[in-house]
Amino acid sequence: MSRKNRNARRQANKQQKAQGIQMSMNAIPAPENNTGVIRMLDEKCGCEFTHLPNSMLESDVSYQRPIDMKRVERIVENFDSRLVNLVKVSFRDGHYYVFDGAHTLAALNEVNKYKNFMVSVMLFHGLTYEDEAYLFALQRGESKEVAAAYRIRALILSNNENAADFRKRTQDAGFRLAPSHSAATSSIACVEKLWRVYEADPQLYSHTLALLMECWHGEKWSLASNIIGGMAMFLQVYGGEYKRDRFLKNVGGADLTALNKNKTDNPKKDYCYAFAMMKLYNKGGGKGTLKPYGLYERQG
Repeated sequence: MSRKNRNARRQANKQQKAQGIQMSMNAIPAPENNTGVIRMLDEKCGCEFTHLPNSMLESDVSYQRPIDMKRVERIVENFDSRLVNLVKVSFRDGHYYVFDGAHTLAALNEVNKYKNFMVSVMLFHGLTYEDEAYLFALQRGESKEVAAAYRIRALILSNNENAADFRKRTQDAGFRLAPSHSAATSSIACVEKLWRVYEADPQLYSHTLALLMECWHGEKWSLASNIIGGMAMFLQVYGGEYKRDRFLKNVGGADLTALNKNKTDNPKKDYCYAFAMMKLYNKGGGKGTLKPYGLYERQG
């Protein structure tokens, strides 16, 4: 089949799907328990199953990740009206905020060409802004897991206990979380790496950031994901035997060029920089030189 014919068939299939979706959206009745009665989930929060016009639904971009249009296109391409998930919506301050199902809604808008149509929703009453951010961060199951950086930022906004501790430890070390993917002095953008170190061991996380600040005083180059990971790995292996003064002199006195010159070749970039720190630390030899064997076990 020629490319022209394949494209024509693909376009025809898309049109048929769009027509089917529009018909299915118009034909879907409200769920049986759509009685207009709010079912209370706890003392302050209740929900109901209902339909809302697509034009009334919005997202709170302060905690939501941007819409991934490639993902939306995949949903449209493989759309089956029998598998459409309910969009979860919070009625707050006179607005209807989608906190789970934004990509489903975006796909429905695409196939309906942004005309007015009704959307089946699970409508929550009584959620606060923090509640929404927390529920957004916990999305699992049929929907794509929230990207780590956005999940963590949403958790922080929700005042989740672990996230609040994570933020406090970061600030106590003299750092702040970058509001975007671009870092600046004392501002860290690789939130996912930070969170992984924190989840593994909060004390190790504090130790890593404190030593990082003492060495390079928040210089932008020192806040790269692999250098932070390398520092954490070094402390995991040698935290109980290294001497802080020697580390600050030999490793803290080095710059990125020196680290790159001393790192080893390994697919695990954290290991490469942990190796460079160990090698620089041992410069000059003598008493207290660290043995490399414990670190070697981390290279696989």
